[in-house]
Amino acid sequence: MNGKQATTWVEGTSADLVADGLALGVKASPRMVTSWVEDGMLANPEPRKTSAHGSDPRVFPPEQRELFTRLLEARERSPLGRIPQRSLIRVVLYLWLIDDTIVLTPQARRAWRTHARATGQTTAVRRRENVRAIVEQLAHASATPKQRRAAQLVLEEGERTGRIDMDRLTVVLTELHSPWSVQPGMPRIERALPGPFGPVSVQHHIAMWKAKEQTIRRLRHEEIDEAELDRVRAIYRPMWADYQARRPAMATVGAGEFAAYFAEPETMEGRAIEAVNAFVETLAGALGLIEAASHAAETARLKLAR
Repeated sequence: MNGKQATTWVEGTSADLVADGLALGVKASPRMVTSWVEDGMLANPEPRKTSAHGSDPRVFPPEQRELFTRLLEARERSPLGRIPQRSLIRVVLYLWLIDDTIVLTPQARRAWRTHARATGQTTAVRRRENVRAIVEQLAHASATPKQRRAAQLVLEEGERTGRIDMDRLTVVLTELHSPWSVQPGMPRIERALPGPFGPVSVQHHIAMWKAKEQTIRRLRHEEIDEAELDRVRAIYRPMWADYQARRPAMATVGAGEFAAYFAEPETMEGRAIEAVNAFVETLAGALGLIEAASHAAETARLKLAR
């Protein structure tokens, strides 16, 4: 919208997009447009031949020209100064997940690559914060500082390198989660955390962490082709729609103790984060990575129990 007047968007060249940005007070440039195309923020411009002796500059369809402007507007109106690109990428992916006309799959594949690269580029401080939150979530009140520290070191190494040693991770997280001495001749006592769909074991957390890490790595290296992305999106859409329809009722199950699990995000960015994360889990399942990781986690658990 332009004030109270509806804007009729038409196709435009890179120069037109730059002019749109400058009209918003943004220091846009041809290089910026090219970078956005490379990162999947924009689709590739399309050829437009209007004469027998050559081609005019390539053009972006009206939907992409509007997308460019809307993303710039969202970035500039952030109370934090500027919304980081990783947040805007999630909005692009969210549009691909819910609509077939604005963001097409070739663009989305590049956007998934950019999203995956950003996911793996956290700072050491952010990694420590993420790991600390995981440790606090899984730790039993009786877990010793040594057990907490051991779990933190293994998790930090996995976050930093992207390589997960299932046996070692199983040992430290099981001891963190169920920090009781094993009595000779007795099976290890292992607890499970309550969840909205039933008890959740530490092996489930390990398997999901590994499966999602493998999925992000494949997206980062563009190892998942467009046909597979489209196939999984077709699986994801009805599942996600069903969840959205059921989440208000699910929030009231029991005494409402799990209501926070089903609270709907209030912002566009929040909805985008939720939808993108859900698709990554759906993709991990469709690729067989969750099943494989669950088997590996159970094998590591049995090895520890012996």
